[in-house]
Amino acid sequence: MEIMRYLLLFVPALLLTAQTPAAPKKASDHKALAAASIPRNFKESGSPTAPVTVEVYTDYECPACRAFYMETLPSLNSDFVATGKVRLVHRDYPLPQHQFSKQATRYANAAGTIGKYDVVANQIFVTQPEWSQNGNVDAAVAKVLSPADMEKVRALVKSDSHLDDSVAVDQAMANNTDHLNQTPTIVIVAKGKRDVISGGVNYTILKAYLNQKLTQ
Repeated sequence: MEIMRYLLLFVPALLLTAQTPAAPKKASDHKALAAASIPRNFKESGSPTAPVTVEVYTDYECPACRAFYMETLPSLNSDFVATGKVRLVHRDYPLPQHQFSKQATRYANAAGTIGKYDVVANQIFVTQPEWSQNGNVDAAVAKVLSPADMEKVRALVKSDSHLDDSVAVDQAMANNTDHLNQTPTIVIVAKGKRDVISGGVNYTILKAYLNQKLTQ
C-alpha cells in the first residue's frame, strides 16, 4: 500500500518535470548566435569583437609584401589573431608599375568566393618570383586547388566583374583615408583611431606596439 501511495505521488511529479519548458537562453547566447550568423568578408579573420584591428595593404607582386606575408604574418596570426586579441583585414592595393598584380588579385579574390582565399593568397605570394616573370598566375594557383575548384576560379576570373569591387573599396580607403604611398602598409585601429605604419615592420616591434595598444 505504501509503495502504491509513493508511485501515485512520484509519477505525476516526473511528468510535470518532463513537460517544464527549457529556460530561455541568456542574452549573451543570443548575441553569440547573431554574431555567428553575420556573413564575414573572406579577407577578414579573427574575432569581429577583437579590441584591435590590423589592416594590411599589400600588392601581390611587391617583394616587400611577400616578405611581410611570409615572415611576419604567421606570428601575427598565431600570437594575436588566433587568440582573439586582433581582427586581421587584408586590403588589396595593386601598384600600377606591377603589370601582373591585378590579375593575381583577381585570382585570390575569386578563390575567396569559393572559400579558398587563404590557401590561394599564400600560394600567390610564395610563388611570386615565378609568375611575376611571365604573368602565369593560373599555373601557380592550379598547384594548390582541385581541378573542380580551379575551373570555378577560372570562370570567376574571366567573367565576374564584382571581384574588383572590394579592390575599389580598399583603394578608396588607401587614397582618401590612409593616404598610402607604398606597400606593405599596416594600419592599426584601436578605439576609433587609425595609426598608419608605412613599409615593412619587424615583428618584434609590431608585437610590442600591439601589446601596448591592448593595455590602453
